[in-house]
Amino acid sequence: MKKLNKAIVAFGVSAAMLATGFAGISTAYAATGEDATVTISNFVAGDELVGYRILDITSENSGATRDDDKFVYAVNAENRSALIAGLKKLVSVPDDATDADLIKLVLNNLTTSANVETFAKAFKAASPTAGPTITDETTSVNQGYYLFEQTELGKDDTYTKSKYLVVNVGKNGATVTLKNGTVSLEKKVADNGDPNAPEGQGENEMNDSADYAIGDTVPFQLTGTLPAEYDEYETFYYSFNDTMSAGLTFKADSVAVKSGATDLTECFTVTAATPITIATANLKACTAAASLTADSEIVVTYNAELNDNAVIGTAGNPNTANLTFSNNPYAQGTGDRGTTPDDKVVVFTWEFDGTKTFSIDPNDADLPVFQLTNNSTGAQYTLSVTKQPSGAYKFGVKGIDAGNYTLTETYTPAGFNKADDITFDIKPTHDVLADEPTAALVVTGDGVTQGTNGALATVLNEGGNKLPETGGMGTVALYTAGAAIVLFAGLGLTLAMKRRNA
Repeated sequence: MKKLNKAIVAFGVSAAMLATGFAGISTAYAATGEDATVTISNFVAGDELVGYRILDITSENSGATRDDDKFVYAVNAENRSALIAGLKKLVSVPDDATDADLIKLVLNNLTTSANVETFAKAFKAASPTAGPTITDETTSVNQGYYLFEQTELGKDDTYTKSKYLVVNVGKNGATVTLKNGTVSLEKKVADNGDPNAPEGQGENEMNDSADYAIGDTVPFQLTGTLPAEYDEYETFYYSFNDTMSAGLTFKADSVAVKSGATDLTECFTVTAATPITIATANLKACTAAASLTADSEIVVTYNAELNDNAVIGTAGNPNTANLTFSNNPYAQGTGDRGTTPDDKVVVFTWEFDGTKTFSIDPNDADLPVFQLTNNSTGAQYTLSVTKQPSGAYKFGVKGIDAGNYTLTETYTPAGFNKADDITFDIKPTHDVLADEPTAALVVTGDGVTQGTNGALATVLNEGGNKLPETGGMGTVALYTAGAAIVLFAGLGLTLAMKRRNA
């Protein structure tokens, strides 16, 4: 009986131990060959990623908090040689390294983006076997330790591809967060307008449109940003591309490039072609640019002259620019590039058209001359009247700035009276901020009307002697002179009669 009891006790202890053993491994999960879901954060339609399984997950302890304790790995057989090639760029790998050695090297060294990049380049060069191409926000893949690479961008060309990412995909799946950067370009033109103009259209303000006269120097500004992963690039191509209209002449010697107070002009090469390029093949190689970060802005300033080909009126003279840049941190400067959308500014210029009329026929070889003065800028124009084939007498100027104007007759032909001065305003309203800047012409003042592209005026020259207005000092002088003449005539007549009677 005692033997039986001992046997029962022994059986019970063994059963308890067996049960305890099962309880101890109940949180372990055999993962080899099982799928899990990868979710791509920041995914947009058109994005593509490729995952390379470096390590297989053979089991997972869901109770652990550290990956080193949570997962049991095995080296992926298909990618073993590529794994070793990648690791050798980071550390020394023994020729007789075991899987355990390789796993330890992976977990201890792929901990920074710089190390991941170095590893990934050598790993990919060794022709590893890729997993499925990921083209959706969620995708099932075999569980494992992955290197993910973004191969296609679904976003517009202002974005950069995400850097390489290493992620554990366990039984509960994993989220891969794409780290796309953006690059932007903004173009502006300085306005030399009236200091008393409405806010946004004042003197020297940077806007999307401005008014200038032909012959004026027009200042432009380009502002470019850098991508969030700028520090990940070894070489970085960066090119401002600017397309001038025929009415603008680029002044290459006026180009200056800065980031804050740092002068970067020496980093860039200017090519005065179509389009104009202000570019650097490798911004990273320029000593002056060494302090740039992802938060830096690069500002280009330059001048152009509004020339005789300028379009007059509301059509304006457009000028567009964009920015081309390296958009793959691992392809480097000669690799993939993106280009921002065009940003547009417009320079407007106007005209004055005068028509001369006469109360009597003029001498066509001796016609009036006028001076048109822009009281806002000080610009002056000499305008000679000429007879047109139609018989009309015309004078005027094309390509003038907005402003307050005075028209003065500076030469009046013999036999005519000087025309009165005319004062008027050409003050269009135009878009300060707009993707497609436009302008609305506004002309005001007595003696002028608004034309399609500027101000119109008809000026009359009256023939003969024009008497002064009544009631003024001129009238008093005239009456005094007349009285004196009458008086002297009377005295002369009296003396003559006395002599005759004598």
